[in-house]
Amino acid sequence: MAEAALALLESLDDRSDAATAAFDDAERTEWAFGPVRREGVSLKGLSKDQLGRRDDLLDTARSDAGIAAWREVRAQEIELRERESTPERVATHRDPELYWVRVYGVPTETSRWSWRVEGHHFALHVDCRPGAAPSVTPFFVGANPLFIEVGGGSEGIGVHLFERLNQRYAALDAGIGTTDEARPADVRMAPGKDALPAEDGVSLERLETGDRERVLSLLSTYAALLDPALREPYALGTDAADDVSFVRWGATELRAPRAWCLRTPRYALELVTTDGPHHVHVLLRDVERDFGGR
Repeated sequence: MAEAALALLESLDDRSDAATAAFDDAERTEWAFGPVRREGVSLKGLSKDQLGRRDDLLDTARSDAGIAAWREVRAQEIELRERESTPERVATHRDPELYWVRVYGVPTETSRWSWRVEGHHFALHVDCRPGAAPSVTPFFVGANPLFIEVGGGSEGIGVHLFERLNQRYAALDAGIGTTDEARPADVRMAPGKDALPAEDGVSLERLETGDRERVLSLLSTYAALLDPALREPYALGTDAADDVSFVRWGATELRAPRAWCLRTPRYALELVTTDGPHHVHVLLRDVERDFGGR
């Protein structure tokens, strides 16, 4: 990671100052997942070589599935621009190049430093320190739209991560969960909220083996976006303790509003549809490892 980060910064020439900040800069622990401007260097105007260096850095933290998700999330900005533009105003804030990269501190194998990539519906924060595997949270991926109208019917748009999560979610027993009226409007560990969600739902220990495996597959499917070494802190077995819980709001029908949360004593994975089944947010937060453990 240090080598890839240094190669990226060296390739940026006069833009390298914008791409860096001190490790203790307060902005390092600020984050967002909406279409707003970030500090750092965006993809706009980067050369083919610079974009390749950016990808080299990202690839140190992601699996092939993570690379695919990143590309698909960015591609959806093109669809959103077409949907939201009018003859009077082009929706310029929907742009697959409006994703920012920033490095905090000096990337070496013997110092603590971090880097992040953020933009609409994607946020990855990686903290590096000697003698420990990098931390990778907050880690957010979103999608909008999941469904598009084609020939009078509706079909899925190609966000493979959400297709896999939906398949595993739909297989769960319908008895797990609470009433739809209590469904959160968005992920509960959103920016500015650093505590775990309320402890609710059913403990994994009480679930039938099949449903326990399906719940755990939601976590492993999302963690599979990360490099194998970086997903290890989020490995749970079928013998997960009674302090690990799962809650679901809404039915298993994928074209209806729904939400779910897998909560452990240290971290939580949440998925929420925000303004209909076509707009989905999924987030992994870790109260001990977010931003490397502040």
